[in-house]
Amino acid sequence: MAKNLFSVPIFFIVFRETLEASIIIAVLLSLAKQIVQEDSHSSVPSTVDSDIKEETDGQIVDGNVRRQRLIRKMRIQILIGAACGLLLALAIGAAFIAVWFTKASDLWAKSEELWEGIFELVASLIIFVMGITMLKMDRGKAKWRIKLQRAFEGKRTDGEGRTGKWALFILPFITVLREGLEAVVFVGGVSLGQPATSIPIAAIIGIICGFVVGYLIYAFASRTTLTIFMVIMTNFLLLIGAGLFSRSVGAFEKHAFNKLVGGDVGEAGNGPGSYRVQGNVWHLDCCSPESKTGNQGWTIFGAIFGWTNNATLGSVLAYVFYWIAVIAVLIFLKHKEGRTSLLGRKSVAVQRHQHTHERTTTSHDEKGDDHSSREENHRGVDVLPR
Repeated sequence: MAKNLFSVPIFFIVFRETLEASIIIAVLLSLAKQIVQEDSHSSVPSTVDSDIKEETDGQIVDGNVRRQRLIRKMRIQILIGAACGLLLALAIGAAFIAVWFTKASDLWAKSEELWEGIFELVASLIIFVMGITMLKMDRGKAKWRIKLQRAFEGKRTDGEGRTGKWALFILPFITVLREGLEAVVFVGGVSLGQPATSIPIAAIIGIICGFVVGYLIYAFASRTTLTIFMVIMTNFLLLIGAGLFSRSVGAFEKHAFNKLVGGDVGEAGNGPGSYRVQGNVWHLDCCSPESKTGNQGWTIFGAIFGWTNNATLGSVLAYVFYWIAVIAVLIFLKHKEGRTSLLGRKSVAVQRHQHTHERTTTSHDEKGDDHSSREENHRGVDVLPR
């Protein structure tokens, strides 16, 4: 009876999609607080006048109120973006499933790998950009705080400030929309071969577990420093991004193979004839993340890190090139910020800093020489006979 009431594949599909969406939202919610939260206030000296102290205390209270108001605005923006993405995903998903079960029940089966590859490719690129931006957030905390404050307080001073406001809406909107559509079509595809009674409980529990894990990430991140949080979450997100990029290439290759040999190749299981031999790096008859009857732990491993029991040359190279791109971008940004030299060449920021330092040193030396000359002249005047 339990088998008819709970579908393990649907649970893991919904859990995976909910977890991926909740991670992005948790990162943004934590980021809103980390950016706006200022350093601890210094205590007011006991020697100051009581009126000045009261005025300073009033400014501190007013600043705390403004920061809490700004954090609330940013979080509302993020949640509105996620809610809009969820509503649009439900609307499109409902229309898609209605057409699916009435007019074209095999529409997803004919192009499953193609849609999956497109979704995963877009997700990997978004995570790539977001991960790099998160690493830069540590050193640009003050700059981003000013930009986001300008954006949410309505101060249209530059285009970057306005972009910051919409970024907190667009990113959760796109993420939830993509994950929602992906979950709908995945569940629709799996549910065709399973009883309808096994779908609701599995989907609800999968959503709850995904949100719980996302909340734990959010609660933990809000209690860490910005640097540690950014490094840990960026590593985790880039691992997911690399896996998605590799899986997208594998999905495109599988779609081409299915068109070549026919759409029923998926019925062959994991044995011979189910995969293309040319360009294959390894193939295991076990440990499949897409298995509906095997160990579902491989499904989680594949969803998070991109594991597959059938690796091709293209999917392996895609994983490697993704990390090469990450390394190259990080080295370039580090060189651009003046924290390293590239092939013996210093960045413009380092040269500008050196010129500024030289001008400052020269100015101090000139002031010191002028001061010494004035002292000598003063001593010379004192020794003159009166």
